[in-house]
Amino acid sequence: MIKHVLVATDGSDTSIKAVDTAAGIAVKFGARLTVLHVMLHGSRAEEASRMAKAEHLVRHASASAMPDLENVPGSMTDLFRASRNNEEMARVLSAIGDRIVEDAADRARKAGVGEVSTLVEAGDYAETILNAAKTTGVDMIVLGSRGLGSLEGMLLGSVSDKVARHAACSVLTVR
Repeated sequence: MIKHVLVATDGSDTSIKAVDTAAGIAVKFGARLTVLHVMLHGSRAEEASRMAKAEHLVRHASASAMPDLENVPGSMTDLFRASRNNEEMARVLSAIGDRIVEDAADRARKAGVGEVSTLVEAGDYAETILNAAKTTGVDMIVLGSRGLGSLEGMLLGSVSDKVARHAACSVLTVR
């Protein structure tokens, strides 16, 4: 019986499909849903590149992380350039993560999920998903086959493959 589902999302189209799938499963089984966003533990440039496709988050991230900014940047790249230091960059990344999980949680609630919680964690994608699954005691992990992660230096599907190989629960990979 499925009582608790974890869905990992990065705001990409594939991860939105994963959220919808996880929400459908949670509704069908009356399960709780935890929405997780993992912030890359690597360099700011890597994270900026990964997040650059999530342009719809620019206005929210700039207002939340840099409220004293006079002009709202037009793109995610401009927003990262406007960050004046590492602390401000961390606030931007955190604001983006918060917005991604809140948007996903709202989507799940609209689909009829009764109990939705959110997590934003920093670290290696696969390891953080696996740790979150273990600490929250989920029965199933749902994630996209490919998100916003860079394809350079990474085998296609390596995060979902690693999660599927090492998870102590069922894993559903959405394409």
